[in-house]
Amino acid sequence: MQRSLVLAISALAFLLSAPPISGCISGNMPASEGSGYLAGNVTVGPLTPMERAGVTVPPPDPAVFTSRHLLLYKSDGKTLVQQIDIQPAGYYGTYNVTLSSGTYVLDLSRSSGVGTAGRLPATVSIEAGRTKIVDVDIDTGIR
Repeated sequence: MQRSLVLAISALAFLLSAPPISGCISGNMPASEGSGYLAGNVTVGPLTPMERAGVTVPPPDPAVFTSRHLLLYKSDGKTLVQQIDIQPAGYYGTYNVTLSSGTYVLDLSRSSGVGTAGRLPATVSIEAGRTKIVDVDIDTGIR
């Protein structure tokens, strides 16, 4: 028992002292020198005006996510750098992109589906070899 505890503590100490992982994220190639990542989960809802208690809601149609896009601008908030597709992942969507180090503005495309994202636009700083996580909650306004 004591030996198992010592091994578990040693393994935990090793993991905590390891450098941050800067390799692949969701199939992306490793970032080139001076590049980092922007990634996150996307939720969209509510999708129906009423849900009954105790009834499991099925995952949304993938189009709930694929019909919406995020937009990434330079720090001026006006010069478009990239449109980011949202990939369906069951009850939520995901996104990830490799970017040069710098400051960007992330926003929801106003032409893609119904909804608003209360925390967007958001200014994000990308650091070389690091991942910046920005989760996005899209409110459809359905009540």
